[in-house]
Amino acid sequence: MKKSKKFIFSVIIVAFILAVIGNLHSEISEDMEIYDKTLRIHIPANSDSDEDQALKLQVRDAIIEIMKEPLSDCKNKEDAVKVTENMKNKIKETAERVIEQNGKNYSASVTLTEEYYPKKEYEGITLPAGTYTSLKIELGEAEGKNWWCVLFPQVCTGTAEAKETLAQVGFTTNQIRLLTDQESGEYVIKFKIIEIVKSIFG
Repeated sequence: MKKSKKFIFSVIIVAFILAVIGNLHSEISEDMEIYDKTLRIHIPANSDSDEDQALKLQVRDAIIEIMKEPLSDCKNKEDAVKVTENMKNKIKETAERVIEQNGKNYSASVTLTEEYYPKKEYEGITLPAGTYTSLKIELGEAEGKNWWCVLFPQVCTGTAEAKETLAQVGFTTNQIRLLTDQESGEYVIKFKIIEIVKSIFG
């Protein structure tokens, strides 16, 4: 009888452990989707001179302006990537027009690539460090300080609050809480876990 009770107890414990592990795996998998739902933008300036840094911000403003409306119709990252790919020539032309208007003679290169971003806070959300799909606009020698933000969802280019913007393009309630509730100890820990998992598994 005692052996039977011990066996039943052991089965219950194992079932509980497996349930906890399964739930944790499910939560981490959901959290990791953040990387696959986000398109970043990265603009390195030609140099760290005051002129080149100011020019970088003018290019930023011009690019955001031409992309704001096309991106507003995107329902997911895949749509945003297609729009961005189709606009690459226009993005390059816009950047180089701003450069020329400022009396500089260097060019701009525009690529869609995969890049590592550090943990950054933008307009009410904090994105974990890791590798993201990125629109990279390199100005001249691209040896100056960077400007980087979020192209999709339109956190940097839209007018709605971050939570509303994320919800509109399919981020789950848990994902939104993770990105916007960094004061919570629970979410600080979860944030670090997904950064570690991303660094290990890519």
